[in-house]
Amino acid sequence: MRDFGIRLAYMPFHRATLTLASAGPRPGGGVYSVTDAAGTNGQWSITVVGGLASGALGEALVVGFLVLGIAVLLFLVVRLLARSRQRALTLVDERTKELRHQALHDGLTGLPNRALIVDRVGQMLARTHREPLAFGVLFIDLDNFKEINDSFGHHHGDDLLKAVGERLAAIVRPSDSVGRLGGDEFVVLVQGNSLDASPDIVAQSVLEVLSEPFRLSTMPDVPLSVHASIGVAVGARPDADELLRDADVALYQAKQAGKGRYVIFRPEMQVAVQERLALEMDLREAVAGGQLFVLYQPTFDLASLAMTGVEALVRWRHPRRGVIGPDRFIPIAEDSGMIIPLGRFVLSESCRQAAAWSSSGRVVQLSVNVSGRQLERDDFPADVAGALADSGLDPSLLTLELTESVLMRDADATIQRLQAPRDLGVKLAIDDFGTGYSSMAYLRRFPVDVLKIDRSFVGAMARSPEARSLIHTLVQLGKTLGLDTLAEGIEENTQLEELQRQQCEYGQGFYYSGPVSASAVEALFAPAHIPPHVSAKT
Repeated sequence: MRDFGIRLAYMPFHRATLTLASAGPRPGGGVYSVTDAAGTNGQWSITVVGGLASGALGEALVVGFLVLGIAVLLFLVVRLLARSRQRALTLVDERTKELRHQALHDGLTGLPNRALIVDRVGQMLARTHREPLAFGVLFIDLDNFKEINDSFGHHHGDDLLKAVGERLAAIVRPSDSVGRLGGDEFVVLVQGNSLDASPDIVAQSVLEVLSEPFRLSTMPDVPLSVHASIGVAVGARPDADELLRDADVALYQAKQAGKGRYVIFRPEMQVAVQERLALEMDLREAVAGGQLFVLYQPTFDLASLAMTGVEALVRWRHPRRGVIGPDRFIPIAEDSGMIIPLGRFVLSESCRQAAAWSSSGRVVQLSVNVSGRQLERDDFPADVAGALADSGLDPSLLTLELTESVLMRDADATIQRLQAPRDLGVKLAIDDFGTGYSSMAYLRRFPVDVLKIDRSFVGAMARSPEARSLIHTLVQLGKTLGLDTLAEGIEENTQLEELQRQQCEYGQGFYYSGPVSASAVEALFAPAHIPPHVSAKT
């Protein structure tokens, strides 16, 4: 008997063996085996071994077994490869869908992101070329989100954004879309019947649904009230970017009009935007080119009516537009970041002027407004220290004025940044007191020296008993806490007399003096100087 073998070798990870034996004794006692092994990452092996039987029948059986073994092995290999390929294709398809979703949706809210919104706007615009279609874009910005985020923390801020997205998604139809552009900006795309009557309906619905207090699962006992501004753009445009831009322009107009409202885009609004951009470019030159200057509005003792201090107020002498008031350029400076060098200029220049007055024996308290953008910077304490050192002004003669909302932005960091100026002897005043949080908690936390009662309460005293009661409460609060109170916006003698009756210590307003130049302030340094029309308390 002769042995023979045929081997197809491929090293296995695991092995399965199939043994085929003859049905009965074969000549030469031959036994034939087919061994195969298969693994997803391994190798295959087939071996046929046997004694060679005599005669043609024996040889035919060997060949038959060999063919059968090869066929079985090929079947197993093909099935294994098919399954591996299908698993790989399935994994690739799932991962591709996941990546596509991540690329087109906001990671926080799960809403469509800017890329997907722009694509859908483009699809709507394309449809208008084939069929009449009413559609519009609502740009939504949360007016007070930053204050909420800074006061309660970014974690709760993120939860609030999720809740806002859920509410917006709940009021639109399946054919409409809600997306998040980033930050606290959302967008709603509406089309068809929802715009047939008027875009006002959709915008008003959004304002109403967002006006309901939010109760987050993470702090269910603290209702959060959100205010929103909305810009609306309706109708066809050359491309998606232009439609979204017009909605953004309308949103800016809504903010300028007082927030908490919607504004529908009109072509003439572009003129206002271009004007604002031109002012922003000019403002950059103004800071570096010496176009800014400082006026000083006196504050006075309500009992003696003698001047006690001044508030520094910046103005802009534009080479072509003339003098521009702060209401026009301060918001631009805030948004563009130019408020930082502008604030440094006002602080430095007013400290220099106050130091000059002080060195000549004319000592007054200087108040300087500080913006939220300035106080967010870690170098703010160095700015204050530098202005005092360069001017030689006694730190106790400087008062920094901040609004309640500015103080409450990241309160811990604010306290830390104010500590160094306080250690130098700088005072702290809360501007527009009564219009923000007015919380005893933060009055205890912050080293406050002066409460400035907002002008809106002073102006309403004559017609509103509630305003008079509120002023009385604020004055008494100041006395209880050992703080000075200063009433802003005094324009009439009746207001002065009422504030004197309420025992408010200090005042400020056009009734005494508006903002004037440094030289005009010096005329008020005369002992017991009282403007001719002002009557001292008797």
